[in-house]
Amino acid sequence: MIAVIGDPVTATGFRLAGVKEVYEYSDGGEDVARVLDKLAREEVAIIIINERFAAEAKNRDKIREINAKKRSVIPIIVEVPDKKGPMVKEIDEIGRLIKRAVGVAVK
Repeated sequence: MIAVIGDPVTATGFRLAGVKEVYEYSDGGEDVARVLDKLAREEVAIIIINERFAAEAKNRDKIREINAKKRSVIPIIVEVPDKKGPMVKEIDEIGRLIKRAVGVAVK
């Protein structure tokens, strides 16, 4: 199953694409971290989250916690840009996961 956490524009786009598990927020916050935790416990295969929501400290901590605890490949948490475009990131989370899984940094 695929789940999406995003702003209204992102949420609408994924609903139109046929995704049924869509959580729409106008800003990030406490609820996003709780939803991430819930989706990880439900063993959702792919969690797509808006980059700006994922960048918030509480949500970033929750994403790292989920990635550290998982025993298999799932859930894969993918950060997507919103309509404002991609954010400049200090740390590439996907690259971090690949390095952890494979043992080699991918550039």
